[in-house]
Amino acid sequence: MEYTLQLIDEKVKRHQVTALHLTSALAFIGAGAIIYVYNFQIKPWGLAILFAGLALLGVTIVKNKWVTAPASNLVFRIAELILSLALCGYSAMQHWNLPIGIFGVLAAGIAFAMFWERSSDGKQFIYVSEEGIRLPVDSRKRFLEWVEVNDVIVKFGTLSIDCADNRLFQWNVHPVTFNQPDFDAFCVKEIEEGMSKRKTDDW
Repeated sequence: MEYTLQLIDEKVKRHQVTALHLTSALAFIGAGAIIYVYNFQIKPWGLAILFAGLALLGVTIVKNKWVTAPASNLVFRIAELILSLALCGYSAMQHWNLPIGIFGVLAAGIAFAMFWERSSDGKQFIYVSEEGIRLPVDSRKRFLEWVEVNDVIVKFGTLSIDCADNRLFQWNVHPVTFNQPDFDAFCVKEIEEGMSKRKTDDW
């Protein structure tokens, strides 16, 4: 038997998407300004990078919903990745160690964000079964055994899990599609069995 509860919060939150766009914009503004002021060989490129950073900063602030929408977000991520790799490559050619590190890390972060943002539809679930409770991917602890649990309550759109070590997990969930009394009885049964094992193990 396994019960599935869908969380209201999505895996990828808008403020997280926005934060990386803003980080990229500030990095491009700083790099563009430094190149424009100090590197006379590629001065026009420095100005172009500076304006690109300012444009990204402006559109991220003014048109945030559009920028963070899946389709347009991917376009911006690709552009940010290309520019970051170009700056990292040029810095490597010039043996500029600090910019190599900055734009190398930024490129890696953008690449990971592209994978993370598109790896699933963004929905998060909690699975309750005889083995235990499997928590969402963004939880510090991914799995709870029944021996760890004191109480499981789904009430008023909130799932609460009270643990034996005084930890309390809570999430807002969508209306359940299963029979609530059956779920409650199942959790009580598993918790009682877990408590009996807890006494044996000196929990």
